[in-house]
Amino acid sequence: MATDTPSNQDIPIPDDYIHESPFAKLLDMRVPYPDDGTSTVIMPINPNHLQLAGRVQGGIVVALADYSFFRAIKPRLKTGEATTTIELKINFLAPAEKGQLTATTKIVNAENRVMVGEMEVKDQDGKLIAQGLGTYLVFQVKN
Repeated sequence: MATDTPSNQDIPIPDDYIHESPFAKLLDMRVPYPDDGTSTVIMPINPNHLQLAGRVQGGIVVALADYSFFRAIKPRLKTGEATTTIELKINFLAPAEKGQLTATTKIVNAENRVMVGEMEVKDQDGKLIAQGLGTYLVFQVKN
């Protein structure tokens, strides 16, 4: 997936940034740009994200990619709709250890209730850490 996303150092994060969800807040995932059908989410790496060898734990990378996918889908949702991940495949290509990670997602298919997206996670130097493909289901929320 080719992206024209600036490096992490180019992404300004306002001091008064508000996290949208408790999960995003827990991992300090931030959305620096308005959602427009693609998504960029950044996450500063902190010691709680690291496994014993000092590298970012794989589940943290997956969570960042998955949240980026949700943020790309969000603008397409109609009132009363919600989403759930039904499939997510991630290839880990390199370790991440410090700085911050940036996840980008591009929706490649948005037919009917099933959406498919391509995700990339890069480190602060622009090195590709993980690449993935995911599928989300859009459904009506029951009252």
